[in-house]
Amino acid sequence: MSGRARSGGGIGRVLGALAPVLLAAGCGPAAPPAIIVFDIDTLRADHLGCYGYSRDTSPILDAFASEAARFDWAFAQAPYTGPSQASILTSLYPSAHGFLRDDEELPLEAVTLAEVLRDGGYRTAGFIDGGYMSDDFNMGQGFELYENVRGRGLARSVPLALGWLREHGSEPFLLLIHTYDTHTPYTPKPPYRELFLDGLAPPTPGFEPTVEVMEGIRQSVWTDQPRSLPDNDLEYAKALYDAEIRYVDDWFGRFVDGLRELGLYDRSVIVVLSDHGEEFQEHGSVLHEKLYATVTRIPLLIRLPGGRRAGTIPTIVEGVDVMPTLVELAGLEAPANTHGGSLLPLIEGTAGGPGRAFGESPYYGRERFLAEDDRRLLISRDRPEREELYDFPADPHEQDNRAAADPAAVDRLRGRIDAWERWVAAARIGDGATSPPDEETQRQLRALGYLR
Repeated sequence: MSGRARSGGGIGRVLGALAPVLLAAGCGPAAPPAIIVFDIDTLRADHLGCYGYSRDTSPILDAFASEAARFDWAFAQAPYTGPSQASILTSLYPSAHGFLRDDEELPLEAVTLAEVLRDGGYRTAGFIDGGYMSDDFNMGQGFELYENVRGRGLARSVPLALGWLREHGSEPFLLLIHTYDTHTPYTPKPPYRELFLDGLAPPTPGFEPTVEVMEGIRQSVWTDQPRSLPDNDLEYAKALYDAEIRYVDDWFGRFVDGLRELGLYDRSVIVVLSDHGEEFQEHGSVLHEKLYATVTRIPLLIRLPGGRRAGTIPTIVEGVDVMPTLVELAGLEAPANTHGGSLLPLIEGTAGGPGRAFGESPYYGRERFLAEDDRRLLISRDRPEREELYDFPADPHEQDNRAAADPAAVDRLRGRIDAWERWVAAARIGDGATSPPDEETQRQLRALGYLR
């Protein structure tokens, strides 16, 4: 299935045509790097060993992280898939690209990473798990091949991707692999299911963290009778979520083995990231709906060819920074209206970054956040009395609201959110027109808990 096409060209195509001339003149690298994005939906950063987690959820990803630039504080632009993934692909904030709500889609006017690289001479392929990543929402723009495995996960997409690489791996390429394997329902198969259950109190008889059960807990928070999971059920759900991460970790290892066999591992730029995390009642709810760091802090690992410039980067970065980074690594130019900036100077140690991140949600009072320095402010446009200020490096689960103790910081950060919001509103693209997804996509969205 091909992504919906939008007319392209511009500077990317010109530079792609000039690349052989520049290379022959000794003005560039030996060859444009292959670019691989391994996108693990709903993966919470602090449930990986390389981000300090105590359980052995991610030995292969941890080893990979030791060869990569690991960004300690990367933030998503939204707490759920559609707008966050669209921001990663376009380097536009959600209010600018317009895919904020469940019934919206990415405008065809948006320029994606795949379009820029395709116009610069790259082959482009995506193997995605459906849902809000499906082309019903225009997320396949720029991909020559956009294969939807419809919830069958990495067990289906990794073999397909490796097969595509056997045919196209000798050319410059962009490969995107996306999976919902860590998303609800948490149903790891043996032997993963039992990995982290030792020592836990047994769950309530009959309890399983299904979509229906977890969605019921999440939605009850906004009623007169909010419910929560008892500790034994919460820890059981968390252990099964962690087992799903270990399952994904093993599949990532199989994918890396395949890259090595094809001679692609050390000549590729490989990005591992997520679009959002998952809440386990740190703020009274489960799943992902709010802008707290438990949801909006994401893992971001970027391995340059040969593993050069590996290290830990404490500077705050954003999902919108991924697209311009990869475009620069390809020797091309990002569209002029991108909101993020290339992370390559940070990786190379030649310059610092802006050190801030913004995010938003149209729900629950139209939430906004700004992370800057060591502070993160969360506000609600429809409930101006709500102000939450956290020293997030010292309080990563954001349990100690410091707004009353530091009103000057609240005022400063709120003023910057106000200015950012005006700027992003002026940058809105598209006309907001949408079309409903097909019946199979709607079925999968219901299975993931997004539609009822």
